[in-house]
Amino acid sequence: MDTAWSAETRGRIEQALEKAFAALPSTEVAQAARYAVQGGGHRWRGLLAVAAGRIFDPEADVHAVPLAAALEMMHAATLVLDDLPSMDNAALRRGKPCVHLVFPRSVVDLLAVFLVNLAYGVVADHPQVSEGCRVRVVALLGEMGSRLARGQELDLTLARAPVSEAALLECDALKSGSLFAAALAGGGLLCGAGPSDAAALREAGLKLGQAYQILDDVADGPEEDSEYKAAGRFTAYSLFGPEGARARAARLLEEVSRILDRFGPASARLRGVLDEILPPSAPQAESPAVSCRETASEPGSTPHLPM
Repeated sequence: MDTAWSAETRGRIEQALEKAFAALPSTEVAQAARYAVQGGGHRWRGLLAVAAGRIFDPEADVHAVPLAAALEMMHAATLVLDDLPSMDNAALRRGKPCVHLVFPRSVVDLLAVFLVNLAYGVVADHPQVSEGCRVRVVALLGEMGSRLARGQELDLTLARAPVSEAALLECDALKSGSLFAAALAGGGLLCGAGPSDAAALREAGLKLGQAYQILDDVADGPEEDSEYKAAGRFTAYSLFGPEGARARAARLLEEVSRILDRFGPASARLRGVLDEILPPSAPQAESPAVSCRETASEPGSTPHLPM
């Protein structure tokens, strides 16, 4: 893995986010958007988009950065919704109070829609790639946004019915896999990938998201799992047990690796980012260095995988 490249690319993503926010009128919703997006997060989805783009375009470090910023906006939108009292009723996100505890309800009600539409605009207005590529990526983001909403609904629905392995994995693919799929397939499409290559990257992203969420559940451990059980909800930890969950995640990651084999050495950068997210040698029984929800650990909370 090349951590220097990742650090440099994160810097480009932060610059793209700042540029987008600086162009906005000074409204309370724009302030809330900055609060939700900036000041934390590993930018995994953005890094994956750029790394996937490099399979097809040596200039992806420039060409794919607007998409990377857009994905971080969409990811922040999902976190805002996930934290709401009607969802997880969380208090902290990335070490600071959740958005709904800082801004008026009217602002919070508008925020996710604002961020998602801002993300579409950042990609659509990108002048350095063809219009056709931009249209395909915006369409992909729209599809994945719908899948995210379905995943959130399914997550809540699972609290009212017996949970099967298939239902839990579907929920993980929708909630966590959708943005990973948008990152891999979107980065490819923006940089010239054809339909079959984009479809392969999409499938790899969905499986990555499933593995990421499973390992996040394991990292949460029995204490947080007990809290979910008390609320009538189940995680991979409770459904499979820690060892069974890790085994399922390992199989999914093997499938991701096999999918990437089709790209040969060109996928090296992408594989390097995957190793940063889920280090192969990490002591996963204790706490894998990754999280499917982009929640960084906060003081006094159970650690998630880094998001």
